[in-house]
Amino acid sequence: MENGRVSARIRSSSSPPSGSETAAERLTDDLLIEILSRVPARSLCRFQCVSKHWLGLINDRSYRRKLPQTLDGFYDAGQLLDSGVPFTNILGSRHLTYPAFLPGRRLVFLLDSCHSLLLFSSYVAGDHGDEIRYVVCNPATEEWAELPDSGYSGDASSINLCFDPAVSPHFYVFCLPVVEVEDQHGFCITGVHVYSSETGSWVHKEKRWSGNIDVGYDPSFIYLNVYLHFCAIVDDSARQLAAVDKEGAARTDFRVPDDLDVCFIQQSQGCLHYAGFDRGDNDDDVDQLLVYVLKDYDSKEWILKHSVETSHVFGGRHAVSLYEDFDWIAIHPECNLIFFTLAWEDITFMCYDMDHGQVKVICNLEESKPPYFPYVPLYEELQSLHK
Repeated sequence: MENGRVSARIRSSSSPPSGSETAAERLTDDLLIEILSRVPARSLCRFQCVSKHWLGLINDRSYRRKLPQTLDGFYDAGQLLDSGVPFTNILGSRHLTYPAFLPGRRLVFLLDSCHSLLLFSSYVAGDHGDEIRYVVCNPATEEWAELPDSGYSGDASSINLCFDPAVSPHFYVFCLPVVEVEDQHGFCITGVHVYSSETGSWVHKEKRWSGNIDVGYDPSFIYLNVYLHFCAIVDDSARQLAAVDKEGAARTDFRVPDDLDVCFIQQSQGCLHYAGFDRGDNDDDVDQLLVYVLKDYDSKEWILKHSVETSHVFGGRHAVSLYEDFDWIAIHPECNLIFFTLAWEDITFMCYDMDHGQVKVICNLEESKPPYFPYVPLYEELQSLHK
């Protein structure tokens, strides 16, 4: 016990081994950390169960920068932030976090997350009244950077943060401007504005898609293979997978599975996933949850990965209004877990394990509203976030 808390002692590299130790136990901490830094994040989680020493070593703050990280929890994004940002960890514990840039700003909203970074909008006092500013921050290191003005003040279908630390230390922010199309009762994307932390500036590109592109009712945007992906309705017809890169190059050259309700797109284990609900022959109740995976990007072939009766996922309930009672959260980036919410008496945060067919209630979110953004810590300092 140290200061009233249990302490997992960390053996130094100079500690002499005892004769009764196994080969693994005779490894110095520095050598063990070098080995553990090369395993996947999912394996690292399991290795915490090897021994108390390994548990203490993996969770020691002085070594975190060297070790791979996995999904830590979810940030609430459905409210104005007047103090802290609500966070729910993977076990259901909830608390407020306090980004370093918050003091002195008003009307702060969390707009998006990508891997380890968060994107906020806020208002600051300017020469001509309040001005909107975008801020990207890393909660793990408390680094942040304010983006320059994009020069665009019109409507946008989305503002999205794109970052993949395995590919580049730089991040990108995409803004998709739209105009209303009266005869189609929707909004058409007119181009793309992209901020690059590498150049420190915005670029503006006119529409490069063929036909009218409407994001529709699918709110999910996923960054993978240097493209921002989203599902779109092209020329008021079937859904297609649309994508745009940091140079403004766009594509809408393959469809997503048809006839699914309340769909969303995610990335998990390095592949795009597309999930939704199939009503079958019954228009009143949804019958199945279907999950497809795009294993080969070039083949454009969606493969059915998992199907399950919807009543099982919803805890035995059959009459669930998908548009009123259900919200997607995410698919785990490293394993086959689906996170979602159901509105019963309160909003319930739940998880479905595709491998074992198990449903778990994580916690009660009370009156907290979606969306919820997944968060994977990154303890590496990024030059792109230096003010």
